[in-house]
Amino acid sequence: MICLTPFLLTIGQRDETVNSVFSSVLADAWRCRLFKSSYEENPNECISALANERGLTQFLGDFAMLHPDGGTWLEALAAWKAPVILFVLPASDGMVGGEASAYVALCKQLSVNLLGLVQVGDPWDSHKRKLDGLPWCGFFPSDLLNQSPSIQSLIILDELIRKLEIQLKYLP
Repeated sequence: MICLTPFLLTIGQRDETVNSVFSSVLADAWRCRLFKSSYEENPNECISALANERGLTQFLGDFAMLHPDGGTWLEALAAWKAPVILFVLPASDGMVGGEASAYVALCKQLSVNLLGLVQVGDPWDSHKRKLDGLPWCGFFPSDLLNQSPSIQSLIILDELIRKLEIQLKYLP
C-alpha cells in the first residue's frame, strides 16, 4: 500500500484560514492539484482514493486523535506510506511550541514518511531551528498569505518547494 500524495498536517495552534491559504499557495507553487480531507472521513478509504493521484492533500482536523472507525489518521498515513509535511505557526516571538518535537517523535515511532516541518509565518530564526534538531524544510513567509508577496518571499517559497521535492524523491 503506497500513496504518493503528500498530506499537509497542522500541528499546534490551528488557523483554518492560514491552513487553507498555505495549502493553496503551496499547491500552486508546486504546480499540482489540491485535495482536501478531514478527520470525519474514513482514513483508509480516503487515502485509498488518493493513492494514484498526484497533488497535495490539505488535512483538516486532529490527525492523531482516535477515529471512530478505529486507529488514527497518522497510523493510516504510515500504513499507506503516504508522505507527510507537518506545518506549524510560530508564536509572535518566533518560538515554536513543543508540539513540533512531540509530533516528529510520534511520526518516527509510527514510521511515517515525514518529508519535514515547515514554519508558516514570521519570524524565522534559522539558528534556533537548527538548534532544536528537527527536520525543518524551511519556512513560508507571512506575506505569501496575502496577495502581494515580495520577490524575496517568492524565492524562499521556491527553495521550500525544491527541498520538499528532494525529500519526496528520496523516500523509501
